[in-house]
Amino acid sequence: MSFRYQQLANTLLNDIHQGRWQAGDMLPSVRQLMQHWQLSRATVLHALSELELQGYIHAQPRRGYFVNARDSQAHNNTQQTPEAAPRLFSINDVVHDVMLKGAAFDLLPSESRFDAKPPALELLHRAISRVMRHGKGAQHQHYEEPAGLLELRETLASRLRQQGTNTVASDITVTQGCQHALLLALKSCTQAGDVVAVESPGYFGTLQLLQELGLQVLELPCHPITGLAVAEVADALTRWPIKALVLTPSFATPTGALMPLEARQQLAQLAKQHQLTLIEDHIYAELAFNGETLPPMLAFAPQHTLLCGSFSKSLSRDLRLGYITGPAFSKRLPHLKQITSLASSRFIEQGVDDFIRRGDYDRHLRREIQTLRVQRNALVELLQRTFEDGQYSIPEGGLCLWLSLNPHVDTLALYQQARREGIVITPGTMFTSQPGLYRHCLRLSFAHPWSAPRRQALIRLKTLCQQLSSGEISEI
Repeated sequence: MSFRYQQLANTLLNDIHQGRWQAGDMLPSVRQLMQHWQLSRATVLHALSELELQGYIHAQPRRGYFVNARDSQAHNNTQQTPEAAPRLFSINDVVHDVMLKGAAFDLLPSESRFDAKPPALELLHRAISRVMRHGKGAQHQHYEEPAGLLELRETLASRLRQQGTNTVASDITVTQGCQHALLLALKSCTQAGDVVAVESPGYFGTLQLLQELGLQVLELPCHPITGLAVAEVADALTRWPIKALVLTPSFATPTGALMPLEARQQLAQLAKQHQLTLIEDHIYAELAFNGETLPPMLAFAPQHTLLCGSFSKSLSRDLRLGYITGPAFSKRLPHLKQITSLASSRFIEQGVDDFIRRGDYDRHLRREIQTLRVQRNALVELLQRTFEDGQYSIPEGGLCLWLSLNPHVDTLALYQQARREGIVITPGTMFTSQPGLYRHCLRLSFAHPWSAPRRQALIRLKTLCQQLSSGEISEI
């Protein structure tokens, strides 16, 4: 059984092949397709997006979708949507290589030594140093309680309440970053062999955890703008015994998608109806460019949600401090934290708490969001001039966007070629468990300034793409 968006996409594609829609014809409007097929807007847009990525149609702003000329429709033999069945898998070595070079969010790692350090980091270092200097007695010889420093948990709970939840400090456990929080979340609600649904394309760190824990992964397709379609989740729940769903509603990596408010509410109802545990990656939520943070899933289904967050993306990658909360799991989480890491650093927790309470973190966020918006706009401008034939999203927050290239370009081969020149990309295959999927896609980040060398690196990528497509250089 195929997903609803796939059924619509296949029907439209068949109509194109049969000649019902000729080159230059405008397809029925999104509203017409919604009414005729009784589908949500997100599902219709997802179907159209798939046809657009495959080169069969193109969008014209404020007009609609038009059929491309037959000779411009790139034939694509690679799988474009995830297989709709749970499976065990193995993650490719490229993930390890990218992380080894510290380049998960940097196109040109060698350039990072010239980037200016955010002023807030100096204030954070002072706050931590101040706590260490004023530490009493032999505090450095004692472990913090497993759940973490109470004052920090109260601060985190207060921030989450401002976002629409009813979180209290006793529900929160401090972790060694968001990846550690995701580990605790999966261990608290699943066992080896269980089926866990994930976004596709989705975060490679989640896929690594699923592999390590012996869990079956079910990839659910995501729209690059609106994220996970609730209709697809509902369909999957009728076909598979899904124990948990891992998702990033706000500015998901790699697409930067933002799940609308209505979709969040609908997903919460599904979770309650099917006793589904939602594992929510909240790590990018505070990086909204419009200054408004949508309520997390925890606000709509608190008894069915485990929210995981950290400061690594919004403040510093080097600050391995995260948290997890979910009232239905609040007693089990500190126990799992004690088993996996004993305790957190008391001094770092106190320093971060002081940094937040003084208002330094919020001042940093305001500056950082403004910087990221400028860097996103610079990247989009570069793509418009460099990858004219590429398809990409323009996210309203977060750190990255999703670029789809000519289907003949293999970004894994591009990775190997670029790496020889010191350019490190994150190819599409990193964001799926299924071989061959998203091979013509890559994630681009705007987390760093677009200096002249980084601009040249992006232009060089375009040249390498052309050379790979033409066969001028080998893919091996």
